[in-house]
Amino acid sequence: MTEVPFSIRLSSSTIGSINNISGFLEGKDMFMGKVPVFFELDSNGEYFVAETLLGSCSEEKMIWRLWLTINGRQEQQNLDFEQTFFIDFESTRH
Repeated sequence: MTEVPFSIRLSSSTIGSINNISGFLEGKDMFMGKVPVFFELDSNGEYFVAETLLGSCSEEKMIWRLWLTINGRQEQQNLDFEQTFFIDFESTRH
């Protein structure tokens, strides 16, 4: 649903330690601008959580792309890492 706030929750349990997650939302097939998404670690240290919303679209269904960049450290190999990837999902207009 568009223009309704929602949360994105990412698990912080990984092989290494995550220092930071940054990201933004954009329309996959239609330019809707870039909506920054700001993640913070929850009070239990289990999840990175961001509050955001999707812009309204004239189409009944819209495909959105969430871009994520994760910065962290793999302790066993003593290496810093950065990984960028995306997740596509669909919203519907009501």
